[in-house]
Amino acid sequence: MRVGVDTFTLRDLKLDAFQQLELIRSWGLDGAQFGGLRGLSPTLELSPLQEIRKRADELGLYSHVSVSQSCNPHLTDLPRTEHLRQLSAEIAAAAACGWHELHGSLGGGDERYLHPVPWSQQLADSAVLLRQLGPVLRQHGSRIDLETHGDSTTFELVRVVEAVGPDCVGICLDTANVMCHCEDPVLAAKRAAPYTHLTHTKDAVAFFTDHGYRRQTLPPGRGALDWGTILPILAEYSPDLPLSIEDHKWLFDFHCFDRHWLALHPDLTLDEYALFMRLVWRCQQRFTSGELKDADEDEKTPHVAEVEARLRSGAEFLRQTLAGLGLRDRGAPTSPFSLSIMHRG
Repeated sequence: MRVGVDTFTLRDLKLDAFQQLELIRSWGLDGAQFGGLRGLSPTLELSPLQEIRKRADELGLYSHVSVSQSCNPHLTDLPRTEHLRQLSAEIAAAAACGWHELHGSLGGGDERYLHPVPWSQQLADSAVLLRQLGPVLRQHGSRIDLETHGDSTTFELVRVVEAVGPDCVGICLDTANVMCHCEDPVLAAKRAAPYTHLTHTKDAVAFFTDHGYRRQTLPPGRGALDWGTILPILAEYSPDLPLSIEDHKWLFDFHCFDRHWLALHPDLTLDEYALFMRLVWRCQQRFTSGELKDADEDEKTPHVAEVEARLRSGAEFLRQTLAGLGLRDRGAPTSPFSLSIMHRG
């Protein structure tokens, strides 16, 4: 297992892909998970994409990319044939650069609650679209790994993977986004692990509100996740799994005391709901005791001012945990992180 970064974390530094790679290497991280291919090459011209891949390889970094289009046909204005054509073109372009595990998603979160098409139908139609992409994915030996992106639960993504085929669809496990749906992070990891090939690795805490709970994102090691249990679960199925830290701020509310919210989570059992409520209660106690800084106060500090420190602490925590567990941490540098941000602006 290697510890890298999802480049969304670096968005406020305003760096291009090459500058991001140089910065990632200078900070002692092991790789980069980039956003959509068209953000790197709007016309999918291969030359700039291949140069990015080449530079990552030269620096000894792993690299992955995302498909730019949602795999949910209800979240595009494109006709189905054009939607499939564009996704197919991205799969082919990525494969030409040696990128075969592709990050993807089915939405951003609100679609589950606000879209006129029921979420269950969106999932079913997304599975149909992914089956239609099956031939091109198999032709290129590629797979789209769907993220637990605040939209889909691990229950749902496992069903999509099994319906389409795990050779061409997998999971990008966002370790803290499972908390968007009252999923216990350990149980969620157990469900997703057999199909997890990419990650957004983050931690989080939560505290109660009148309508449910509010989640705060934190670097690995500073939140509520039981990494000593989660990492071996993931390593059992994917010992070389990239742990790409995706770090950001923002507070998110979840109305889990609302009947409508609960009705949209039919897989959530009473037992798991109780486990999650205990997790929130333990976080609440940490806030009350002063162990955790007030979330609203913490949000006042811009993420860009803390990004290096947050990445440093998260990466060091993950590496120490991996070492203590006897898990492989390939390519980990022995020197400490630089304390200066390079190539900013």
